[in-house]
This record gives sequence, C-alpha cells and structure tokens, in this order.
Amino acid sequence: MIQQAARFAMVGAVNTAVDLGLFSIFFYVLAWPLLLANAGGFTVAVCVSYFLNKTWTFADDSRGREALQRGLAFGAVALGGLAIGSLAIWLAAQVLIPILAKIASIGVTFAWNFTVSRRWVFRS
Repeated sequence: MIQQAARFAMVGAVNTAVDLGLFSIFFYVLAWPLLLANAGGFTVAVCVSYFLNKTWTFADDSRGREALQRGLAFGAVALGGLAIGSLAIWLAAQVLIPILAKIASIGVTFAWNFTVSRRWVFRS
C-alpha cells in the first residue's frame, strides 16, 4: 500500500501540474469564471490521472466490461472530487487569491481520490 500511495502521489504531482497550468490559462489568460476554470483544468487532469493510475499505480489490466465499469467508477470518483474541490476553491477564494485557493483545493481532494480509488475503483 505504501508503494501504491507513493505512485499515486507521483501521478498526483503530474496531474497537479496539468490542473494548475490549465486553470491558470483558463482563469488568468482566457478570463473564464473561477469554477469553470477549475472544472476545465480538473477534467483534463482526471483523464491523465485515469490512464497513469490504471496502468502504473494500480497495474490494472482489466479489459472489456470490467475496464468499462472501472472507468465509470473512476469518473464517479472524479465527479465527487470535482464537487469537493469546487467547494474548497470557492471557500478558499473568499480569503485567498485564486491560484492559492486552487492549490488549497487540490490538497483537499487528494485523500478522497486515493482512498476511494484504491478501495472501490482499482480493488483487486
């Protein structure tokens, strides 16, 4: 489990870079509203996360129906993470600048995503 958590954290670092980078472009360059910019960056990062976690973190070799079910489960977990992260960024943005609020929201979703992914999506 410790090795999985470390890999999940490394994938998380990649996802964080993707999420923060896209959030910054959407919010600061394209002037999207805060929650839309958050959702845009988060959505792309979730796609990267699924691929890396399926193939590397959890070494999941499921195919066909099982892979589809796990993909849908991962999507459901991601929606939960998006809801939690959106609430966190909105609350944090009341007292922090947007980029710091975004960073705070990422921290809030890590435990949720790992725990639910390990116990429900990629369980053995």
